[in-house]
Amino acid sequence: MKLGRIILFLSYFACVIFAFICWTVPFGYINSLGEYVYTAANYNEQINRFVSSRYNANTKQVELWWMGAVKLGAVDAVVDKYVWLGGETLGFEYISDGVLVIAKSSVGVDNIEAGDVIKSVDGKAITSIHSLAEEINSTKDGEIMLKVRRDGNELTTKVKPKYDMYSQNYKLGVWAKDSMNGLGTLTYITQDGNFGALGHPIVEPNTNVVMEVLDGGVYPCVIFGVEKASRGYAGELKGTFTRGQSVGKIAKNCEYGVFGKIDSALLKGKTMIKVGGKMTIHPGKATILSSIDGKNVKEYEIEIIKTNYQSAKTPKNFVFRVIDKELISKTGGIVQGMSGSPIVQDGLLVGAVTHVFVNDATKGFGTYIDNMLNE
Repeated sequence: MKLGRIILFLSYFACVIFAFICWTVPFGYINSLGEYVYTAANYNEQINRFVSSRYNANTKQVELWWMGAVKLGAVDAVVDKYVWLGGETLGFEYISDGVLVIAKSSVGVDNIEAGDVIKSVDGKAITSIHSLAEEINSTKDGEIMLKVRRDGNELTTKVKPKYDMYSQNYKLGVWAKDSMNGLGTLTYITQDGNFGALGHPIVEPNTNVVMEVLDGGVYPCVIFGVEKASRGYAGELKGTFTRGQSVGKIAKNCEYGVFGKIDSALLKGKTMIKVGGKMTIHPGKATILSSIDGKNVKEYEIEIIKTNYQSAKTPKNFVFRVIDKELISKTGGIVQGMSGSPIVQDGLLVGAVTHVFVNDATKGFGTYIDNMLNE
C-alpha cells in the first residue's frame, strides 16, 4: 500500500513539474495543414523573448535550468538585432570564379558538359574566357588537363582541343560565360556595412547554375519602364546601370541571395528596423518595400497566406499575396527586379521576396530574413 502511494506521489510531482515547464515556455498553439504550419505570432514573440533573455553572448548558448546549456543553433530564436531597411533597385555585376560552359557545339570535345565550370588548365587558374583561350592555344596540339566543377563537385579530366582552320586557333568547341549582370532589390544593410539582396542567387539562365563570385560590383540603376506581369508571363523592371559608379562590392552569390559590402552613402535617409524572422511571421497583413520607378522606395500592402516552419534549406519559406491596388495596376503584382524587396510585419523585418507565381503574379514566395542574415 505504501509503495502505491509513493508511486502516486511521484507521478503527481512529475505532472506538476511538466506543467510548470509548459507554463514557463509558452509554445502556443500550432495548427498544421499539409506541409505548412500556422503559428500565432504573440506566442512566438514570447518564446523569442524567453530564449533571448537566457542567451549568453560569450558562450553562444541558451541557459535553461532544466536542460543545462543549449547551443543557440539548436533553438529557433532571434536575439534582438537591428538593420537598415532596403528597398532600392540596384544593378549587380560579377565575375565568376572560373568559366561556365553554357553549351557545346557539334564539334565540341568529349568530357566537357554544359554546366561545367572550368577552374584551371594544366594547373593554371582560369579567370576569364580570354585566359582560357590563351591556355588552350599554348598546348600546340597536345592534351590538356582541366579542373572543372560539376554539380558541386570538383574533378579533373583530360581533353584534346581541336584546331579551327577558320580562326587558326585551338578550341574546345563550347560557348562559355565568365560574368553576369542584372537588376535586383536591396533587402538590408547591417550596422557594420554588410548588405543582403535578392533573396535568391543570380543563376545562369541556360544551365541554371549558381556561379561562384571572384569579383563583383553594385551600382545605382535607372528604371525606364515596367513590363507588367500577366498570366503565364513574369513581367520585369526595365532598367540600366553605369559600371563606373560602384556603391558596393559583391563577395558572395548563394542560395539565399547576393551579399557583400555597401557604401555608407546609401544609408542616407534610411530607417533602422528590428529583425523578426520565422519566430514572428504569421499569416496576415504585411508590407513590402520596393522602388519600381528606380527613385522612390514605397511601401505596398500584401497578405501572408502560408508559412512553412520546416527547417529545410529553401528560399521558398512562405507564400504571400499582393493586395495593394496601386502596385497591381502598375506591375500586375511581382515582377523580375523586385526580388529582395524587404517584407515587414508588425514593425519587424521578417523576410524578402524571392519568386513569383508564373500563373498568378499577385502571388509570390518569400524567404525568412534569418536565412539571409545567417549567410
